[in-house]
Amino acid sequence: MKVTTRNILEGVVTSVKRGVVNDEIEIDLKGGLKVSAIVTCKSTETLGLCPGREILAMVKGVNVLLARDLEGYVLSSRNMLPGKVTGIKKGQIMASVSVELSNGDRLTSVCTVDSLDEAGIVEGVSVQAAIKAPHVILAAKQ
Repeated sequence: MKVTTRNILEGVVTSVKRGVVNDEIEIDLKGGLKVSAIVTCKSTETLGLCPGREILAMVKGVNVLLARDLEGYVLSSRNMLPGKVTGIKKGQIMASVSVELSNGDRLTSVCTVDSLDEAGIVEGVSVQAAIKAPHVILAAKQ
């Protein structure tokens, strides 16, 4: 499979909460991390999503928000993945930030250089990668 995102996490479906239009899919990643995805009911059927199903969870870099110093704050994002910044590539306007998650998986976040600098995100700092559940795209082998 070839896709245009580097953010591909392997996991196993642990639960499916059925809705009228959309379903909530809970996924276990390695190392005890969890991810939630919101997909259409049709996608749940097409992909055969059920507990025990191995899947890939994908997210575009622009949908990975990085946050620091969250003490006393809670974000509305279902997916909060702890990690450490391992590399930064800055352009004129945008930056690409590499994050190694606590389980060893890697994510890339794309944000403006200004927001990166204002948040004090530099190589070596601990961050939380926040990903809204509707931004998680799932794939499963046939």
